[in-house]
Amino acid sequence: MKKAPARRVFSSRVVMGAADVTDSKGHVWRHRTTGVGSWRTGVIPPGVDVARTRDDALYRRTAPGISWYRLEVPAAATYRVRLLFSENWFTRSGERVFDVTAEGRRVARDVDVVKAVGKNAARDVTFTVPVRDGRLDLGFVAKKDLPILSGVEVVSTTPVAVTAAPSPKVPLARNSAFFTDIRTAPLAPNSARAAAGLTKQVRDNWGGVAAFNARRFNNSFYEVPATQRKVRVNFYDCQRKGYTPAGLFDGPKHFVDVPIPPNAVPATGSDKQLTVYDRTADKLWDFWVTEKRPDGSWRACWGGRIDDVSRSQGVFPRPYGASASGLAMTPGVISIDEFRRGRVDHAMYLALIDVAKWDRYSWPANRSDGLSNDPDAIMEGQRLRLDPTLDLSTIPMTPVARMVAEAAQKYGFVVADKAGAVAVATESGNAEKARTGVDPWNGLLAGPDYQAMQGFPWEHIQVLPKDYGKPTR
Repeated sequence: MKKAPARRVFSSRVVMGAADVTDSKGHVWRHRTTGVGSWRTGVIPPGVDVARTRDDALYRRTAPGISWYRLEVPAAATYRVRLLFSENWFTRSGERVFDVTAEGRRVARDVDVVKAVGKNAARDVTFTVPVRDGRLDLGFVAKKDLPILSGVEVVSTTPVAVTAAPSPKVPLARNSAFFTDIRTAPLAPNSARAAAGLTKQVRDNWGGVAAFNARRFNNSFYEVPATQRKVRVNFYDCQRKGYTPAGLFDGPKHFVDVPIPPNAVPATGSDKQLTVYDRTADKLWDFWVTEKRPDGSWRACWGGRIDDVSRSQGVFPRPYGASASGLAMTPGVISIDEFRRGRVDHAMYLALIDVAKWDRYSWPANRSDGLSNDPDAIMEGQRLRLDPTLDLSTIPMTPVARMVAEAAQKYGFVVADKAGAVAVATESGNAEKARTGVDPWNGLLAGPDYQAMQGFPWEHIQVLPKDYGKPTR
């Protein structure tokens, strides 16, 4: 008999600064998350007292221009919300005025912090709100200048069922490179030189900011039921091979009996990547340059299938799969649900502009499309991490970059492909948009996706040895 989830009072506390804060009651407030609809920061200078509070640190930093705050909650229930405000810029009433909404209902009208308490002083607004859809949505509506926020406390008014952390979209073998803690792993002898090359790739391209591929060049994901109708995926010779490669329709038949939903939408961009996962059959398909034809049939330029995927490393049999390295896409991309939670618990897919020549690659990759003869060029499949001793709270970066940095310290990156930019990949919003009519990334990113990785400390990347973690058998 399945055990019912534990029930307890749910609480969430978030401040707008980069460091966690413990208040005078012993509560820990988490640093700014991806649920905050602003990437800007205002500050009451150190040494200036914040009036009307014992907890200056909760109010010292603000998020100017905030338009929304979103929090995934564990259950349909009523929640008590406490909003923390402080004004660090204006000195006269009427210079900054805004309304606050909760679940679409206005809960505070004409919030004017200076009028209520003056500059550099704490002001709280508290209310209760029922949440029925699993997500608390707050809105900040400008009337004069930009809304601000210093902190958010959310506490359920009654105990609620709190479920365990969600499992990965696609489970893999326990020793998979995607789920291994690498904080204590050794470094490659040429780590410093190889990392310097990566830093240069970021610095010299696209304004010095790595890409966060939320809009295109990412991956659409569909988990299908066992009853999903199976179809043949036709071979599209987009690379002008002039022949149909072996294994697609004979032998392992990678393109035969594929359970693609008829309404599936591949990712936007020239790669048009698509993943189909059948949990019951324990099979996963990745396709590259995937298209649905006017007659309803499907075609793809390349792809493949992994059988017994839950016991696999997440690597396609050579030479199949959608990535140039043979790595499955889904285990390494940042999913929409992960972004909503503000936490990534796996190694992340990383594309580089320049990678080692195709005859040099590292486990878990089984091939490469690299061209560089530089002996210090990073190989496809090679694992990277952000220095785990680095204090992230001291480095100004967006909440998106901070989320990626936290995962990069523990699980790292796996170099999976070559691209026109150093890039982190996400789950495409096309599947959700097809269901709801709304691209989820429009409401998840507080700024342009090309600025999402601003501030990420690439200069502190470390490179692990070739084939690190490869099973001995």
